[in-house]
Amino acid sequence: MRQILKIRLAIRGYADGRRQFEDLTEVDPDTLSDVLPTLAEKHASALVSHELHMIEIEFLDEENENERFFRFGTDPAGMVLPIRVKL
Repeated sequence: MRQILKIRLAIRGYADGRRQFEDLTEVDPDTLSDVLPTLAEKHASALVSHELHMIEIEFLDEENENERFFRFGTDPAGMVLPIRVKL
């Protein structure tokens, strides 16, 4: 069993179906549960202001494509099986 030293993430923001940015980062596995909400909150503000329509977090080392991506936003066109959330 290999030890994971860092989890590699690609964070992308989309507006009107076009990528607006991509941030690459590495996270210590022990702090992932603390870091992900912070990253989500940072990028969610761009969704609230309508600058972006979707945020995608890709776990670059995950081999299973069904578990590799996490997407949230207001544009379901780029999402697989989107779920509506009442705020």
